[in-house]
Amino acid sequence: MDIKNLFGAMNEVQAKMEGVKKQLDQLTVTKETGAGLVQVTVNGSKKVCAISIDEKLLNKTDRQMVQDLIIGAVNLALEEVDHKIQAVIQEHAAML
Repeated sequence: MDIKNLFGAMNEVQAKMEGVKKQLDQLTVTKETGAGLVQVTVNGSKKVCAISIDEKLLNKTDRQMVQDLIIGAVNLALEEVDHKIQAVIQEHAAML
């Protein structure tokens, strides 16, 4: 492979990686715990975008339960985002 082809291949890989990044930027996952009492949304950058807590839960005084449900929902969402990120990467790697 000559240097021109090598640079062409590198540019192609770089373009595909930009496509992966854009796809991951648009990825969001929402998970819930406590039968829907707590919902957490995480994006493809593994940042928490939203947390929703049902009013019924807010009226209770068990702070530890609320914290546990939030932690559980965040962990579930992050786990699913990891799986989706791997799927996107594998899909694009197969095209290389």
